Amino acid sequence: MNDISASMDRLAEQFLTYKRALGVKYETGEYYLRNFLTYAKSNNPTIQVPDRELVSGWYARAVDNPGCLYNMAAVIREFGKYLGMNGYDNAYILPPKRGGKLEPHLPHFFTATEIRAFFNCCDKIQKRKEWPGRELVIPAVFRLLYCCGLRCREARMLLHSDVCLDDKYIDIKASKGRSRRIFISDELTEVLYRYDKRMSCIIPDRAYFFPRNQREPYKESFISANFNRIWRGALPHFRSPIKPRAFDFRHHFAYANLNRWAEQGKDVNVMLAFLMRYMGHAHIQSTLYYFHFVPEYFGAFSQKARALESLVPEVPHEEQS
Repeated sequence: MNDISASMDRLAEQFLTYKRALGVKYETGEYYLRNFLTYAKSNNPTIQVPDRELVSGWYARAVDNPGCLYNMAAVIREFGKYLGMNGYDNAYILPPKRGGKLEPHLPHFFTATEIRAFFNCCDKIQKRKEWPGRELVIPAVFRLLYCCGLRCREARMLLHSDVCLDDKYIDIKASKGRSRRIFISDELTEVLYRYDKRMSCIIPDRAYFFPRNQREPYKESFISANFNRIWRGALPHFRSPIKPRAFDFRHHFAYANLNRWAEQGKDVNVMLAFLMRYMGHAHIQSTLYYFHFVPEYFGAFSQKARALESLVPEVPHEEQS
């Protein structure tokens, strides 16, 4: 049996080391585990292992956020099981089926006016001495998300060596266990070319295309936090029960392609296979999810998207291979 006097901080570090030794990056898990440790220090600083009262109190803080509850439950349950396997029999293990029920988040449908206001605000980002090139990264990364429908993590973790602007493609590697090559429009290529040239002067030989420094990408919260801040600055009087998110650019990409193909008279069922490959889905059902909300809103969205469709690249024939 392990030394029961070991602090919970130390046990948490051992648990994280164990997860990474299994090949799990565990970035989201680490975030919630450290959040739990902070809560534990504030509410019971002498406790050695999680108990039911502490876990329940921490868990209850996110009762109105099913997505957080799901992640919190998974992490604290795994931590409890790990402690139990290592001789800490008094560690509380959260019972199964205690995670929140995940409901699909209603996407926000961007209007042309909103998109223009958002990117105008992006382009006014001021320099920050502690984050060299941040004023270049933010406008470029959000244009990439908007034009190509990437997952936020795919853009944030994009390696510089995986962006080939001469041939107008980007390699997305091992995202959700799959890799793919996406081709980009001439307009986006020019945007990224200008960005890359300027960023290379600020951070030479950088590892990541959107770097925090020479060897590291920005943290997980970088895109969502900056999206929220820019959105508030660009549209201070915006009111809606649906909170816009950076991930909604991915929804917008799917809808804009669907609209264009429908207007061009193309067989949408055939074209969905191209969209599935471009978006990095393993199954067509994942792609169809993005059209779950379309029927009741299709007419209105079609009008909103028409002025912006030129920014969304076609999927070229090379993507079939």
